Amino acid sequence: MNEAAAREEVLAFMSEMEVRPAHVQHVTGLALQLFDQLVSLHGLGARERLLLEAAARLHDIGHRSAAPGAGHHHESARMIRERAWKHFSGLEVEVVAQVARYHRKAMPELSHEEFKALNDWDRRLVQRLAAILRLADAFDRSHAQHIERVVLELPANRIIFRLESAGPVLQEVQAAHLKGDLARAVFQRDLVFMFGDEEMKPPQ
Repeated sequence: MNEAAAREEVLAFMSEMEVRPAHVQHVTGLALQLFDQLVSLHGLGARERLLLEAAARLHDIGHRSAAPGAGHHHESARMIRERAWKHFSGLEVEVVAQVARYHRKAMPELSHEEFKALNDWDRRLVQRLAAILRLADAFDRSHAQHIERVVLELPANRIIFRLESAGPVLQEVQAAHLKGDLARAVFQRDLVFMFGDEEMKPPQ
């Protein structure tokens, strides 16, 4: 894969279709922060990082054409699959589409036909990348880009997220508790969200 050309291809598609570029750019930055700090747990490399970046930049493009009441995550996946890509293989496109699809709502399940069709390695890849994207998207739940940076600590059995923000983070943390379901399952650790010296507990 020509990484620079592949990234330009993704950026062109995002620019063409995205209606809220500030949000997806911010989510992409947060997703890559998380990916880089979780490398000791996920064991992935530069190729997989680029696939995460592509999914993050394109996860919301389905808003442009999704029918009222339809899930834009499904539409994003369809649009990614149907694009005439030059710098991604068919399998890479499918991984990107599924990571975008699983950024919200249901987690990957073998009852889902496209997910079941992948081999074991690629199913695990989709799970790991989607787990990261779900959290990154939650960290901009308000679309106000309040959380500027996330610093991770990895003590035994936990992932601690230290949130750096100049604004309120309650909405984002509540979303992260919910959308952290896949990360808890994939990494087999509890998730702890810290803002300053305060642990932000899940909503009651």
